[in-house]
Amino acid sequence: MSETTIGSRAEIPASSRPDMNGGNKPLHVALFFIVLIGALGFAAFSILQDMHSVGEGALATGTFVMLGIALIIALAFEFVNGFHDTANAVATVIYTRSLPPLVAVIWSGFWNFLGVALSTGAVAYSIVTLLPVELILQAGSSAGYAMIFALLIAAIVWNLVTWAFGIPNSSSHALVGSIMGVGLANQLMSPAGAATQGVDWGQVEKVFSSLLFSPICGFVMAGLLLLVMKLLVRNKALYQAPEGDTPPPLWIRALLIFTCTGVSFSHGGNDGQKGMGLIMLILIGAAPTAYALNRAMPE
Repeated sequence: MSETTIGSRAEIPASSRPDMNGGNKPLHVALFFIVLIGALGFAAFSILQDMHSVGEGALATGTFVMLGIALIIALAFEFVNGFHDTANAVATVIYTRSLPPLVAVIWSGFWNFLGVALSTGAVAYSIVTLLPVELILQAGSSAGYAMIFALLIAAIVWNLVTWAFGIPNSSSHALVGSIMGVGLANQLMSPAGAATQGVDWGQVEKVFSSLLFSPICGFVMAGLLLLVMKLLVRNKALYQAPEGDTPPPLWIRALLIFTCTGVSFSHGGNDGQKGMGLIMLILIGAAPTAYALNRAMPE
């Protein structure tokens, strides 16, 4: 079976596939680092402004360094999440040649950013509340930073390993699993008899119920939509793989670009909030006076 599959892949001419080997041009690399440095500068300015508004003095040098390292690792997780998960949004428009790869990635990235910027923050809040209050309050201590580094590095390593071997994986499941791991480790390492809660299991139940329901819902709805389309649209060419460099009809291209845009925007407004939750957790530990959360209030 595997020999047949490998042979069939080898028979596909290279011209029938999108060119994904163009490489990064110096201008693209320069623009990437300009945007990254600008974002880090804006984040530092915002943090200092927030701390000044509540009358909190400058952070100690050690705390400031640990805060910077934690934020960089959190951004690294978002970067890995970007090429690991977000590529799903552009796969169809690149494969069908509805958009060139570079244009598709930039377009999807813009709408992901817009989705995060316009989000309510409810998903980020649920990520933070997976951990018990006592563990969040320790986020600024050495044990707290160890917790943050452990859960971030574990999620990054798992994402990189599954990406390298081509194994389907969800960054959301990886992050939730790593958060539960540090919570359980905290409970196991606590002194005997101490009333320490490792994980907020009520919040875990809510998160996992949505993570379990969403792929089933997507599978059923996508299958039903395909059946309905085959009944209403009888053109068989629309259900076949693209041939050569021929793009699909204009209305199909427009529909594919529309769905790419919608998936990118919803991914940013939902999945992109994981990074917001991580940064919230880091900031709560570094500057609790400026970034304290009242968990008794509704989302």
